Formats: sequence, C-alpha cells, structure tokens
Amino acid sequence: MIKVVTFALALTLTMSLSALAAETTGQVKAIDAAGQTFTLEDGTQLSLSAEHLADLTPGERVLATYETKADRKVVTELSRITRGLDGQLTTNFGTKSPYSADSFEGVGVGD
Repeated sequence: MIKVVTFALALTLTMSLSALAAETTGQVKAIDAAGQTFTLEDGTQLSLSAEHLADLTPGERVLATYETKADRKVVTELSRITRGLDGQLTTNFGTKSPYSADSFEGVGVGD
C-alpha cells in the first residue's frame, strides 16, 4: 500500500512540474536588451538573459520553451527553426524537429 501511495505521489508531482512549462513558436519581431525580452510577431513577449538575447536577430524563427514566473514568460530552452536542404525542419544543432511542418504553420519556415 505504501508503494502505491508513493508511486501515485511521485506521478502527481512529475505531472504537475511538467505542466509548468509551455512552448511557443514564432518569428522574432523585436528585441529589448534593456528589458531582457524579445517579442514574437504574434505579440508574445518572452524573457531571456542578456547574453542569449545577443544571439537573436529580428526575423529569426524560434521554438521557445518557457515557464511563467511573476507574470513573465521566462525562456528555459530556445531553438532556432530552419528548413534543411532535404526539406526537413531542423533546430539549433541540426537535429530533426519532433514537430511536423504543420506545427509551424504561420511561422514562415522556408516560405
């Protein structure tokens, strides 16, 4: 019985922690280095450290994983989205994206 309760508690905790993270995709519209934020074309504003903001440029297409902290969407993982020569969507290190091209509809990848 104790093992079942412990397992259920661990499962609940794991599921609640994973629910804290969210993802969004889009094209970078603006970068605010002073505010340590960048804005996507759809108006989504995300917070990122100054050193990582320096690597972004307007027009880049990104996939951002973030957590909401004190009403700010704080990026925990950021990937650039490109279309490889073989037509497959790729991210930062050339790994094939687990997302279909339909996931990036409106992002303009390869358009």
